Amino acid sequence: MTRTVEMIVPPTGEPIDAARLVGWIVQPSQAFKAGDVLMEIETDKSIIEVTAEQDGVMVEHRVAVDGVVNADTVVAVLQVEGEALADTGSRPDPEPSSGPESGPAPQPAPQLASSPAPAATQPPAARPPTQSSPAAPGSPDNAGRLLATPAARQAARQQGIDLARVRGSGPDGRVTLSDIEAAMPSAARGRSAAAETSPDKREARVSTRHGDLHVALWDTARDRAQQTVVLLHGLFGDTDTWAAPALTLSRAGARVLAIDLPCHGQTDSRATRFGDIVDAVADVIASQCSGRVVLVGHSFGGAVAARAAGRPDLGVDGLVLIAPVGLGTEIEQRFLDGMIHAGTREAVQRELAKLTAAGILPSAAFVDALRDRTQASQAELAALCREAAINGVQQLNIVPDLARATCHCTLLHGRRDAIVPWQHALNAPAHTALHLLPDAGHMPQWEAGKLVTDILLQTVRRPAP
Repeated sequence: MTRTVEMIVPPTGEPIDAARLVGWIVQPSQAFKAGDVLMEIETDKSIIEVTAEQDGVMVEHRVAVDGVVNADTVVAVLQVEGEALADTGSRPDPEPSSGPESGPAPQPAPQLASSPAPAATQPPAARPPTQSSPAAPGSPDNAGRLLATPAARQAARQQGIDLARVRGSGPDGRVTLSDIEAAMPSAARGRSAAAETSPDKREARVSTRHGDLHVALWDTARDRAQQTVVLLHGLFGDTDTWAAPALTLSRAGARVLAIDLPCHGQTDSRATRFGDIVDAVADVIASQCSGRVVLVGHSFGGAVAARAAGRPDLGVDGLVLIAPVGLGTEIEQRFLDGMIHAGTREAVQRELAKLTAAGILPSAAFVDALRDRTQASQAELAALCREAAINGVQQLNIVPDLARATCHCTLLHGRRDAIVPWQHALNAPAHTALHLLPDAGHMPQWEAGKLVTDILLQTVRRPAP
């Protein structure tokens, strides 16, 4: 028999409070099979593919792309075959009502399996580095499903490899594509690379004149000569801030390189002078990119990107700045000081709430880890913040950099930004393409992720000059 169910996101082994819906894979009226990916969500740890346990039809999306998803949010209505499952851990039957507006009670949602996608991310600020220590073969998630990236699962199916027998080197013992390649005969490895459709994230440390910088690379072809999109985060961020746009860009065929700036993420460099940071980023680009470069920077990273774009040896032919510092005078000094000196979870949450127009907050575990990391690097981060602002006055000016730029320049700014006033975007030179987002705060890539990614793709796909 056919029944209609309300779908909520099943337990994933990670907190999903305030997760973002990255994209719907199955559209309304479209049929799906058990195991098909229905949607992707972005938690403060990873991008997760939510798959169907049963065959069915998508009836209705209840949450739009970029919408916020919590553990009890009804995200869709499905039509599936069969009797109701005994215990799915999803929304129970509502109590019957005799009121005039009551209708047929919806059945509980089917159990949905989930598997982490290849990239990690978080809501608007930095997340602690995930330790990638090898685990025993067949490490399961909380639902008992083996942890593996989609690329690893596909390669394992194609090569007939049992995931339970592969030792995972990723976070929490997750099996990655490289683990599958290591487990297969050498002759088959070349074939698997050609069949890969979901690029794995690779990480490395790159030497620069101001210390080693940690980088993350999404690169299916592993061809340094192709165009590379270079992503630079803002203060208190890291490479994982870009996980969702990086995955989308790489799926579209771009080579993507994200850099942990000095004093952030897993980078070893403790450089705090703005010029030294620009030098270090330029060194990474010069050593890791041989073709065209599209440089993308958020907030403080936007100022770094604007200055680095002027280096003629880097081959930058596209520049995208998201809520950059350096175009005006004022800045929310209380946010910078509050993050540096926050000693409690509540204090960090108060500051993080300023980053989005809706005050979206990550999980308590993420907040605690961010507080610990910030406190451990308090002196360096304070010095770095002084490079950006002193007593609420910005210390950087990128207007001349943009005026001299010979590449295509695009600027995005949320009109509800509580950190950097959106009006500063109006100070950009006239040749800069300007996008003002009415309902976004300081993190447009979080609150309007699809729009931001679409704009990035337009820049990436521009013909070479």
